[in-house]
Amino acid sequence: MIITLSGTIGSGKTTIADEISDTNFVHISAGGIMRRMAKERNLSLLDFSACAEKNFEIDREIDNLQMSLVEKEIKKGNNCVAEGRISWFVMKSDIKIFLDANINVRAKRVVQREKCSYEDALKSIKNRELSEYKRFKEIYNIDINDLRNYDLCINTSKWGIESMEKIIFTAIENLINEI
Repeated sequence: MIITLSGTIGSGKTTIADEISDTNFVHISAGGIMRRMAKERNLSLLDFSACAEKNFEIDREIDNLQMSLVEKEIKKGNNCVAEGRISWFVMKSDIKIFLDANINVRAKRVVQREKCSYEDALKSIKNRELSEYKRFKEIYNIDINDLRNYDLCINTSKWGIESMEKIIFTAIENLINEI
């Protein structure tokens, strides 16, 4: 089974993907791939996003690497949770989940994760999301904010981790029972 987990920056994608991966799923993160590539180039994520705006091959490389890693795990008989802004688009999945939260909640989460100021977190979120929206529209002609692309959308401002897990696992269980 392949679950794609997409959403806005700071919405809890990685946290939820980690929780799902604790239950017999391998977590493969496009964001993790991107962070590693940025670090290899000694760039911040924002600077790396700016490079990706000029060189669409960067996004294609991230997407292809994530797909390749998922395919390897599936061939081994493993379930995967593929986390990334456009994972729902670049690979076939059994369920496409989108997470979002209020921008203030997301900025506070980014402050905790990145150890930066609230203002820097807010600016970074807005700049990165605008950059990604434009790139993915231009590269793939998709609107990553169109909720019709997803099977399940969750406002993570409203729910704690355990509640989100219950919602997601209920959806997965019902999907399995429908097959």
